[in-house]
Amino acid sequence: MEIKLAIGLPTNRGVKPKCAESILQMVNHSNLDYHFIVSTYGYNTAENRNYITAQAVKNNCTHLLLLDDDMLYEADSIDKLLAHKKHIVGATYSVRRLLEPDQNNLVIEFFTDDEGKPLKSDTEPFKCSALGGGLLLIDLKSIRDLEPPFFWYKANMSVGMVTMSNDWWFCEKARNAGWNIWCDPSLLPKHIGDYEF
Repeated sequence: MEIKLAIGLPTNRGVKPKCAESILQMVNHSNLDYHFIVSTYGYNTAENRNYITAQAVKNNCTHLLLLDDDMLYEADSIDKLLAHKKHIVGATYSVRRLLEPDQNNLVIEFFTDDEGKPLKSDTEPFKCSALGGGLLLIDLKSIRDLEPPFFWYKANMSVGMVTMSNDWWFCEKARNAGWNIWCDPSLLPKHIGDYEF
């Protein structure tokens, strides 16, 4: 199958230069048919990701790679993710709000065993309950099984608090439709802050 990859970047604050450089390095590393979609007009990330997804489908892309505007990516990330041939696969990274990197505060929801220990691997791709949308590859065949919106939020309206982020919403919808979410632990994307973590 010939791959036409949509690279989707939701941003309403601008892309950090180091992030743009790392995206260009990923694209330079692979020889694919690319379609870039940068969405800047949504009021929130979910709106931008929904717009990106709709444009990817409209342009007959086979896959969608969601990225964030404040992260660094390894040059071979696209190749590694595509090689798994999974419907939804990505990587995890440190939570953005932390003051220092912390491997115990990653953007991932693990499946757990009977004792509550995470079911994961340090070397091989493994199934998880949810991953962040900062480095997430979606085979667009899986999107056709979902009702829009693909990305949204759950909230506790009595206190005005978001209780589920838009990437968790997507992962829950995908799991309910029968798709697995996979994490590749060999990929190490990083947030950009005062330091890289």
